[in-house]
Amino acid sequence: MSTWPPFPPEPWKPRHNPWQPEPRPGTTPAAGPSLVLVEARPDRLAERMIEQRLVAVAGELDSEAANRAVATLALLDASGDEPVELRLSGVSADLDTALTLVDTLDLMGVPVHATCLGALTGPAVALVAVADQRVAGPHAVLHLCEPRPPRGIAGRDLDTYAQHYQRQLRRLQERIATACRRPVDVVAGDMRDGRLLTAEQARAYGLVDTCTARSTRRPGAPASG
Repeated sequence: MSTWPPFPPEPWKPRHNPWQPEPRPGTTPAAGPSLVLVEARPDRLAERMIEQRLVAVAGELDSEAANRAVATLALLDASGDEPVELRLSGVSADLDTALTLVDTLDLMGVPVHATCLGALTGPAVALVAVADQRVAGPHAVLHLCEPRPPRGIAGRDLDTYAQHYQRQLRRLQERIATACRRPVDVVAGDMRDGRLLTAEQARAYGLVDTCTARSTRRPGAPASG
């Protein structure tokens, strides 16, 4: 039996092969990892400190922190003739790191005014000693002691490193002795003994020039003036 008008022919479909799996329904591909660009905000505190020609160094100095301090000092040295304020708060450093900063301070073309707060330990003592103007806070402590050599040095390199360590240690002791106007053997002996100095004792020793006075204002009382 025929119909009129005739139906259009059906589109051709491939015959199902039972040996082939049924095609899976289409799925939306999962979204891959996306990269979100976030505009970095400037460190306003760091900018203000540079504007005030102030460099703050705190804690144990690793190579990254030392390189950042060296770069900041070089920037301030090149950008003006006014003194640079160096604040040292609870600083410790290994021998090579301390000498890198000492060399940087010696090469500065502008005066460096250093203030010691908290404890300065080992080679870090030289950072305040070599400054042009040296001030210690009332609770500052300066610990003259030899740095500990690093561990894990292979036996074949031990002799070479020991010679390098002694040369660097002697350089540090000579630089501290020059800044304090004391014989280098006295400084070396005090470092071997681990001599601990208060702010007043550090001033008498020659590591700092002045000590800030303790505040006599009662807690909670309004400041005068």
